[in-house]
Amino acid sequence: MDEALNSAGAVADLAGTRQIGLLEPGDPDRIGPYDLLCRLPRGGQGADVFVGSAGAAGALVVIKRLPEGAPELARKRLAREVENAARVKSSRVAAIVDQDLEAGAPYYVQHYVSGTPLDEFMAHRAGGLNAEELRRIAIGLLRALRDVHAAGVVHRDVKPGNIIIAGDDVWLVDFGISRYIGPEPPSGTATTGMAALGTKLFASPEQLAGAVLTEASDVYSWGMVIAFAAGAVHPVDPDDTMPDSDYYLALRAGRLDLTRVPPNLLDSVEKALRFNPERRPTVAQLARQVEQRTRWLGETSQIPDPRTTVRDLQSLGAVTEAARYELARLERAVADTWSGFAVAAAAMVLLGIVAGLLLAVLYHAVF
Repeated sequence: MDEALNSAGAVADLAGTRQIGLLEPGDPDRIGPYDLLCRLPRGGQGADVFVGSAGAAGALVVIKRLPEGAPELARKRLAREVENAARVKSSRVAAIVDQDLEAGAPYYVQHYVSGTPLDEFMAHRAGGLNAEELRRIAIGLLRALRDVHAAGVVHRDVKPGNIIIAGDDVWLVDFGISRYIGPEPPSGTATTGMAALGTKLFASPEQLAGAVLTEASDVYSWGMVIAFAAGAVHPVDPDDTMPDSDYYLALRAGRLDLTRVPPNLLDSVEKALRFNPERRPTVAQLARQVEQRTRWLGETSQIPDPRTTVRDLQSLGAVTEAARYELARLERAVADTWSGFAVAAAAMVLLGIVAGLLLAVLYHAVF
C-alpha cells in the first residue's frame, strides 16, 4: 500500500481484489491534494467514493465526497460519520487522514484497506466458508467491534460488504450510519428514518423497528453475518424477496435456518440472534466463547488469522483475551503439526533433564 504506484498499475491491482469502476464523465481528476484513480460503489446519501493517492508515490486512500449542493442534513450526517470514525482507535478500522467538510462538495479521506469485501469473497465460494475461515471472520470481526464499542460508537451497518478480508487481518469499514452513544455530547444531528436502517438483511430487529440502539444491535448483525458466511445464503430470506413486515415477523418468531453453522459456533450465533437485545451476550462474552470452542480447528484458510497488535492491549480484559488467543494458537501448533509436536516433546524432555539435575544438586547439597 505504500509503494510507488502508477495509475494504470494501481487500478489493475485493485481490480484483482474488489469491485471497482472507472472514473465517469464529469468526475474530477483531483480532490484536494489527491489524484483520483478509480471508483468504488457509491455510498449512502448519493456520495461518490473514489480511490486516490497523494501523488505518484503516495499511499492509496479512499475519498468519500458528497455532490455539489448537497442538502444541509446530508452534510451534517457526513460530519457525524467522520466524527464517529475518528473516535475509533483500532488496527482493524481505517483511520481518517484528511477532511474538508466546508467545501462546496464536502469530503473526507481514509486509509485504503487493500483486500476483498466479504460479500465479493463469498460470491466465489459456493457452499460457504469452512470452519477455520468462519472462526477467523468471527474473531476478527468481534475484535473490530470491541474497539468500536470502546469508543462509544455503535456501527449499525455490520454486513458482508463492510467487512474487508485483507492480507493481515479482518477490517470493518463504513461508518455512514453509525451512532455515538458515549458520555460526551455529539455534534451535528441524529441520523433518522430510512437513512438509519442500513442493510435490512443484516440489521437487528430493534433497528428495523426504529427503536433505540445499543451495542447489542451490532452483536445481532455479527450473528447474521456468521450465519450467512457459513452457508453463502441468508438464513431468513435467501432470495431477498420477503416484504419488510414478513421479514420482521420471521425474526420475531425465530424462523432462522442455522443448519449450516458449525456446531462449535452454533450456540454463539443463536445467542447473538436472540430477538430481545437484553438477552444477547456482549462482544467480550462472544469472543471468549468462540475462542474456547474453536481453538482446536486447523483447516486451511484463505482468510488471515487475526493478529495481535499493541492497540489490542489497552485494557486488562484485552490483554487477557489476547493471551488466551495466542495460547490457543500455540496449542494448535503443537497439536496439529508434527514439527510442533516434536518441538514441544523436545522442550518437555529438556525441562525434565534440567529438573533432574537441579534435584540431584539439591540432594547432594543436603546429604
